[in-house]
Amino acid sequence: MNKGSDQKRIGFHSIESIIENNPHKIKKLFLPYSREDSRIINLIKMADKNGIKYEMSKKLKQEPEAIITNENSLNFKDLKEFLNNQGNKQLIILILDNIIDPRNLGACIRSAAVTGVDALIINKHHCAPLNDIAHSVSAGGSEYVQTFYVSNLINCIKYLKESNINIYGLSEHAENQHTDNNFIDSSAVIMGSEEQGIRKKTQENCDYLIKLSNNKNFKSFNVSVATGIILAEVSRQRTC
Repeated sequence: MNKGSDQKRIGFHSIESIIENNPHKIKKLFLPYSREDSRIINLIKMADKNGIKYEMSKKLKQEPEAIITNENSLNFKDLKEFLNNQGNKQLIILILDNIIDPRNLGACIRSAAVTGVDALIINKHHCAPLNDIAHSVSAGGSEYVQTFYVSNLINCIKYLKESNINIYGLSEHAENQHTDNNFIDSSAVIMGSEEQGIRKKTQENCDYLIKLSNNKNFKSFNVSVATGIILAEVSRQRTC
C-alpha cells in the first residue's frame, strides 16, 4: 500500500486498536447514529482524547467505520533494520507463504497478536492482500504486529538463518511433532497455503519440518487454526 492511499476500517475492535496504537492514521470516524450504549460512549471518549473527528451516521446500524490513511508498507530492507535493532532478544517470527484467503490471513494475524509475535513476514506475491476483510477478521491485531512484505522469500529465509533464527515449516507430511521441538531460541514459523501447504522451494530452505497431528486418517487443520496451535506452543514454552 502506498502512503496517502485511503482505506476503510470497520468494527469496534479494529478501530479501538488503531486509536490505541496509531491514532494519526484515522482521517475521520463514523459512528452509528442509533447507538447510545457504553461501547459507543467509550469510543467517542477515545476519539475526543486523540483529537479525532467523528460524525454520527444514520447509514450505520451497529458497527463504526473509519477512513484510514495508510503508511508505506515495510519491506525487506526495513526487516533487516528491525532485526539489527533487536540485540540479543529471542524472537518469534511468523512467515506466511501462499495464504490465499484474506479471512485466513486476518485470523493468522489475530493469533500472532495474541501470542506476542515480534514480526510478521508476508510473501507479497504469493499471499492475499491485507485488505478490509483481513483487517476486520484480525480484530485490530494488525496494529500490534510489525508486518514486513518481501518479494523474494527464499533470500529472506536465508538472511534469517544468517541471523541465527531457526526456520520451522509446517507440513502434515513431516515426521516430527511440533511439541517435540524447542522454540526457546529465536524461531520463525512458516505457514503455507490452504490447499498445498508451503511451497517446495520454501520447504527445502527450512531447518525443520514439523506437523501438528498424528492422526493417520485426517490430519489437515485449517491454516488459521494451525497457526494458532503452533504459536500457542511457542508462547507456552517461553512462559513456562
